[in-house]
Amino acid sequence: MFSKLKYSATRNLIEGIRNQDKTTLRNIYSDYFPTIKRYVIENSGSEQDAKDVFQEGIVIIYRKIKEGTFELTSSFKSYIYSVCRFIWIKQLSKNKENAEQQNVYLEYEGVSDISPDEYKKNEQYKLYQYHFKRLGKDCQKLLTLYLKEVSLKEIAEELGIDSLHYIKRKKYKCKEQLVRYIKSDSNYKKE
Repeated sequence: MFSKLKYSATRNLIEGIRNQDKTTLRNIYSDYFPTIKRYVIENSGSEQDAKDVFQEGIVIIYRKIKEGTFELTSSFKSYIYSVCRFIWIKQLSKNKENAEQQNVYLEYEGVSDISPDEYKKNEQYKLYQYHFKRLGKDCQKLLTLYLKEVSLKEIAEELGIDSLHYIKRKKYKCKEQLVRYIKSDSNYKKE
């Protein structure tokens, strides 16, 4: 009976994350953040660092759930701890002072629940989000609608513009501006 209850509670957590349920997210924060905060602070971080790491961890878990690649092989607490620990170690390794020490640490404690590719994908997403917010409101709205696969005609109507040619040019210019912002960012790494 206990294991059925535990399974049901975990399933509810996963569904709550998938649906971005505010109550579920608040409960996850109150139940699991203190452990992450303690870990980050004990390893040269601040409370704000812990909040950032925890939020990144939730975003990674959310994406894995949405992509259908989320597989829980331990308790949710262990899983979120592993993800956040991996993120924090990667953050510390960016700091040259701690890089050598943390690389040794990583060799001995592998994290099977999150891969370096997932971390990299999350970093790319954050870079995209940051520069997307730098665009003008019209560009943001146009690109958002375009990414939702709304037709150019509907986008023109939504933005109150009569010319499809203008919408096509505007979309192109907005995308180009976003690409320029990203490529000029020092965090952008060419593959």
